[in-house]
Amino acid sequence: MTLHFQPPPPDHVPAARMVDFDFFHIPEGVADPAEIWHDLVRRGVPRIFYTPRNGGHWVFLDYADIVEAYRDYSVFSTCQTPIPPIEPFPVMQPQGVDPPAHNVFRRLLAPMFTPIAVRAMTDELHRRAASLIEPIARRGECDFITEFAERYPTGTFLHLFGLPEDRIDEFLALAKVFFRSTDPAARAANIVEIYAVLEALFREKERNPGTDIATAIVTARDDAGRQHAWEDILNCGFLLFVAGLDTVTNTMAYVWRYLATNPAAQAHFRDRLDDPDAFLRASEELMRINAVSNLYRRVAHDCEFRGVTLRRNDRVILPNTVANRDPRVFRDPDTIDLDRAVNVHVTFGVGPHRCIGSLLAKREIMVSLQEWLRRIPGFELAPDQPPGSVFGGSVMGFTGLKLRWTVPPQ
Repeated sequence: MTLHFQPPPPDHVPAARMVDFDFFHIPEGVADPAEIWHDLVRRGVPRIFYTPRNGGHWVFLDYADIVEAYRDYSVFSTCQTPIPPIEPFPVMQPQGVDPPAHNVFRRLLAPMFTPIAVRAMTDELHRRAASLIEPIARRGECDFITEFAERYPTGTFLHLFGLPEDRIDEFLALAKVFFRSTDPAARAANIVEIYAVLEALFREKERNPGTDIATAIVTARDDAGRQHAWEDILNCGFLLFVAGLDTVTNTMAYVWRYLATNPAAQAHFRDRLDDPDAFLRASEELMRINAVSNLYRRVAHDCEFRGVTLRRNDRVILPNTVANRDPRVFRDPDTIDLDRAVNVHVTFGVGPHRCIGSLLAKREIMVSLQEWLRRIPGFELAPDQPPGSVFGGSVMGFTGLKLRWTVPPQ
């Protein structure tokens, strides 16, 4: 098999820009996986550096450089970007297609995630959150990840997409391999499994259309009135599948972890449950400080960027958690200011590939927090946190987060 997107040897990388850094590896004793990124800044490594780990890739640490890489798709392509490299890799629609070609499926999906469309989902989001939280509230303790943060956004996605919710554990397992494994054989087998699920789903929706997202994709027609290419349909489903099953979960984990250690922040939100603007402003700040995704780009052609020589097929990682704490953009960036008025964070990306589901993700987090605070009194971290529960990668987070609270007498 000819490999078309493998990175070149790093003979164009000066020694001064070479840093030994593995974004999948969380050293023992590190309780927050984001700290491996902020440690780079504290150490004063070059703001653009290269690591030989995971097939070799660049890392950008400045907000301005990260935003430029998001926006300039002529240099920083979203097509064939995985780290470590793997071929063949799905051309995810529309995320893995550069403009203007990405507009075909982006226009198809956009109406499903507009502010009006997301508002129409709000009652169902509240119902789902409440049904999960009510039995938890009566116990006075829970593992927030496994009992809520995984199941709420994933169940919601499966409902919207048209997949059976009784298979939620199977789909969660598939998503974890996709985001966290660095084993080439495991990753390749995982992609095959996900595509088998999507093939069966879309064929079923062809036979029995519904009102879900999968039906909308498979029944859509191009400008000539034809069904879109089957490969593109599957690739669109693949993007939605992996995007819908992990990022919101881990953002929630970070948010609840912070609140569990900060009673004043809990009180801030409780006092604003009936003030949507203030509640949203505070939520945006927690999404800024707790960005979980480190997104990939591939250099489309040999070029120079900020005085650095880049070669075709070089990989680049854009760590949102670092961009969101750039002191040249955010005042007191390490301070969590729940009343921060100007918040140009890049948690959901920026430019032509900004996360199309960001409004839904924000609404899920807000609704969850509202329903949680209405049912559960002041909560804190349990002392017996599961060992080894942090992980890095393209999406970083926690495998377990034990919380506890006092159940009011009945």
